[in-house]
Amino acid sequence: MTNGVGRRPSVLAAAAALIGVSVFLVVASPRLASAAVSWSAVNPAMPADAVPGLGATLESASCPVVGWCIAVGQYQGTNGTTDYGAAVIDSQSGSTWSALAAPLPADASTADPEANLDAVSCPAVGGCVAVGRYLDQTGATQVLVEQLSSGTWTPSGVTLPPDALTSGPGADAQLTALSCPATGTCSAVGLYTQASGAEQAVVADDSGGTWTVSSAPLPGAADGSQLFALSCSAAVTCVAAGTVSGGGASSGLVDTETGGSWSAATLPLPSGTAAGASVANNDLSVSCPSTGPCVIAGTTFDGSFEGFLDTQDGASWDSAAAPVPGGASSSDVQLNGVSCPAAGNCVATGLAAVSSGEEGVIETLTSGSWAASVAAPPAGTPTNAQVEVHNVACPAAGSCVADGQSDVNGNTSGVFWNLVGGTWTAAAVPLPADAVTNSDPAFAPITCPAAGACVVVGEYVGTSGREGVVETDPSLPATTTKLTLTPLSSTSVSYSATVTGSTSPTGSVTFSAGLNPLCSATLVNGTATCTAGPLKAPAALASYSGDAASSPSWAAGSLPGVPVAVRPYGMASESARVNTFFPAVPQVIVTDSSGRGVAGVLVGFTTPMVGASAILWGSSYTVTNAAGIATSPDPMANGKVGSYAEYAFAYNVGKTAISMNNTRR
Repeated sequence: MTNGVGRRPSVLAAAAALIGVSVFLVVASPRLASAAVSWSAVNPAMPADAVPGLGATLESASCPVVGWCIAVGQYQGTNGTTDYGAAVIDSQSGSTWSALAAPLPADASTADPEANLDAVSCPAVGGCVAVGRYLDQTGATQVLVEQLSSGTWTPSGVTLPPDALTSGPGADAQLTALSCPATGTCSAVGLYTQASGAEQAVVADDSGGTWTVSSAPLPGAADGSQLFALSCSAAVTCVAAGTVSGGGASSGLVDTETGGSWSAATLPLPSGTAAGASVANNDLSVSCPSTGPCVIAGTTFDGSFEGFLDTQDGASWDSAAAPVPGGASSSDVQLNGVSCPAAGNCVATGLAAVSSGEEGVIETLTSGSWAASVAAPPAGTPTNAQVEVHNVACPAAGSCVADGQSDVNGNTSGVFWNLVGGTWTAAAVPLPADAVTNSDPAFAPITCPAAGACVVVGEYVGTSGREGVVETDPSLPATTTKLTLTPLSSTSVSYSATVTGSTSPTGSVTFSAGLNPLCSATLVNGTATCTAGPLKAPAALASYSGDAASSPSWAAGSLPGVPVAVRPYGMASESARVNTFFPAVPQVIVTDSSGRGVAGVLVGFTTPMVGASAILWGSSYTVTNAAGIATSPDPMANGKVGSYAEYAFAYNVGKTAISMNNTRR
């Protein structure tokens, strides 16, 4: 689906092509220049129908505030007899991640919709849009749009331009890049197949939930085009980059939206670039600060790879060759990412070929000039390591996070770089215990809700195959947020957050419950308070924005009497001889945020269907008593020896396990 010459497979890219990998999330907390980077990793939730061992391929993440994020992508589901490709939506609220199989339009294939979400954008808590594709019942690939509103994700298709092929296996339409600068205002780009069979770039604009889809303007006659990079500095003010082919050559394409009208130009290349040079079309990235010119970073190919940096100059573009660290010559410079937090302040990332192989490159724009430096890997990395820097995000001038890879003798590992206080530091990516030696992590674009708080989705290889993971970095300087909920009436609750730190924090706090926003307030003497409706989720989340001297932080809390946890009560394990009753009947307790038992919660008990197990004599369902305790039906060990778990499921709360053991004597 590409036009022109693709990016040369490097040592790391070749390794990725040989090994199937899945996805993880990285959450970075703010830090002082002197603070150590301390990453940790856990695996995220997956939908119940996910095929074990195949994980999830998360393509994009968006976090409007710290502690509240949405990540999207694809996973392999099963109905027990047939596997299929399903789109996944992962949601974070505080320390809880939950997974949802993305709902699809009514015309989606019932056999295998091959659904995938490529991009998500959340300008505010509770208001998100995701875009991608799905297979309909005619075998055509159709545009998929998911919109989050009032806590519910709703799918929709879009109406394609009149020249689009819309049915049958030859039809292919998808949106792959998305930017929502404000709630209810989004733009997206991608491609569709024309009736002639040619690929045509497409632009789509959303205004209050109504999408307008148009053929992207082109700078001249073409036999193929696509857009795959997009940045919007404001509503209907966007720049998209891609490629256009014609006459056997592939050129860079830049489409600019101003006031809702799109215009096209050929992306200029640096002076001296060979006339037949093509844009390596998966090496384009665009960044538009809220004010000031946009910048595009990319790579050309004319027998060797050359990085370039194009800067918007009114209605035209100026192009410069990417400098090489130390002024050395290189026949291979490739740029993958760019981020501009403010006008005239940008960072681009990539790699350069050197005598020893590949080294990471960081390009910095200051005072109108680009300067290159080497992205040093973590201390202790062997000198023969091949290093690449892929993506970068700078939420504020002087505060950046980048990701990439390091290959040592064919074993590929991940690297994070952090820019704080004018200094870049590198850290190896930690992974869960099941990661193999050649874990080969790869990454998607980074999102940062605040300086020092960033999220990136990517991939790694575990012993069972593809795995998902959530990585967090709780480095100081930290603030502490405490959330208090006070019922005011049957219809309103006061939500109050107190933030403390080394200085007196300023900024604001956003309160939410699950996928829904509640209210927001500004800190006054360290406390933010607002009033909203009653809590309709197990817990509320308070997300503090941070300021120049205080890190972002979050806290969760619940109203007294709202069940939030379930755990064994009394004995957490016991044994019995086969074919006899257990000496004690298992019990669990459901508690609220203060640890008090909650009455009237529905609890179900289950034991394994095969192997060593117990027969439950009585109803499998009960409710907690006045002390919050639920009692299992009498369990009798079956005739098989072995250990297993009896699970207790508390409705809308969670589950817990009691360890059971059947013995001979």
